[in-house]
Amino acid sequence: MGSHTFKGGVHIPNPYPVEKPEIKQVPPPEQVVLLLQQRVGGEAKPCVELGDRVLTGQVIAQTAGQFPINVHASISGIISAIEKRPIPHPSEIDAMCIVIDSDGKDEWIEIEKCDKDFLNCSAEKVIQRIREAGIVGMGGAGFPTHAKITNAQGAHTLIINATECEPGIMCDDSLMQEYPREIIRGIEVLMHACGAKKVIVSIEDDKQEALNSLLMYSFNDRISIEKIPTKYTSGAEKLLIRALLNLEIPSGEHASDHGILCQNVGTVKAIYDAVIDNKPLISRIVTVTGSAVKHPQNYEARLGTSFAQVVECSEPNNQEHDIRMGGMMMGVDIPSAQYSICKITNCIFVNNKEPDRVVKECIRCSSCASVCPANLLPQQLYWHAKSENIEKALEYNLMDCIECGCCNYVCPSNIPLAEYFSFAKALDRKLKREEIRIDRSRDRFEFREFRLERNKKERAEMMSVKKIALKEKMAKDKEKGQVQKDKITQAMARIKKTKEDNA
Repeated sequence: MGSHTFKGGVHIPNPYPVEKPEIKQVPPPEQVVLLLQQRVGGEAKPCVELGDRVLTGQVIAQTAGQFPINVHASISGIISAIEKRPIPHPSEIDAMCIVIDSDGKDEWIEIEKCDKDFLNCSAEKVIQRIREAGIVGMGGAGFPTHAKITNAQGAHTLIINATECEPGIMCDDSLMQEYPREIIRGIEVLMHACGAKKVIVSIEDDKQEALNSLLMYSFNDRISIEKIPTKYTSGAEKLLIRALLNLEIPSGEHASDHGILCQNVGTVKAIYDAVIDNKPLISRIVTVTGSAVKHPQNYEARLGTSFAQVVECSEPNNQEHDIRMGGMMMGVDIPSAQYSICKITNCIFVNNKEPDRVVKECIRCSSCASVCPANLLPQQLYWHAKSENIEKALEYNLMDCIECGCCNYVCPSNIPLAEYFSFAKALDRKLKREEIRIDRSRDRFEFREFRLERNKKERAEMMSVKKIALKEKMAKDKEKGQVQKDKITQAMARIKKTKEDNA
């Protein structure tokens, strides 16, 4: 084992802790708005029509392509709309959604329970059930779980990320205290699916109650539960592997390339539900917290439930609010609470609106470099990103930045460094797309010129061949004509001679 820590990072106290670990149930809403654009892969295509009645758990849309993911109805009712609606994103972009009006019955599809002894199922069958259940990474990444397991077939080590290092988010902590048996069972299902021989459950040392709950149900000697120091951002995959296994995953490579599979603890619970109980992913646990709510709390809400309905359970005040989806550090600010819970919504921050911080000039204090968990030089990256010198930023390993925001947190000048790096990455992608477009245009132009020149040359060669053939034909025709003329002359001479002889 490694030292269970890593260079850099910051310790950020939770400003609004949830007092009780219990998970409160949000009643099924009167209407859900289910997003069809998945985090990874293409947009799901509806397999229902307006006016159809659907049951809870029924597949209503499917994604084709490399990362197929199902979308399920989270309530029973009538399809009232299939249209574009704003999604929880700073740009307020629209995406296709399916809207279901509840019939108040919450009637489920018939569920055929899996054999409790999942070891009787092949790994392929288990992965298929995970795919059919529509499970994605519940920690916020949203990568299709079945694809990640498939890519890590034969992995020697399975790491369960239960760190929940972002301050403010406490849904995984509550999940482990409420469902420890299901989580341990889900880990064993995952072991069977990927073939791992060893499992490490990583949990921060400030979650002692959750740790004790897991230990009570962990009787598998291949599963070890390891405490790591409470430090942000210990949950980043490569940092976690470095801390637990003392193994550095090189830039551009993935954990699966080294026989390691990492999964979030919330994803493990969803896997248990899918494989053991055959229940698709139709709800998730969400932390509601912030300076504007009276009772920070964890809630289990159906997918498609509006943020406003969930936030209302925590009694927000009547002031103007700033809404943030995700954690304090890596979440995204959104304009309002008029959006819907999706598979990657792990937290909703509701804060009293405050004036924006004044951004000052960089004082070259190097605090950002001392806390960077990726061992980068944020100050140099900032200069190059600000001047849009992407080539130079790439030389300083821009793509290794995990955009954790540690540099933002310690910057005395309030410079939004992580946002600059995110912008630089987006600009790099844009430039590369433009370069590909230009290369394709150049290739098309060059091929057109080649084709025209080839056609011109082929035509010239064809005309030359035809000209030679015509000359040869004319010469043959002339020769043939001369022979005919000679025959006529000879015939006329014979006739004349005959006439003279008969005279």
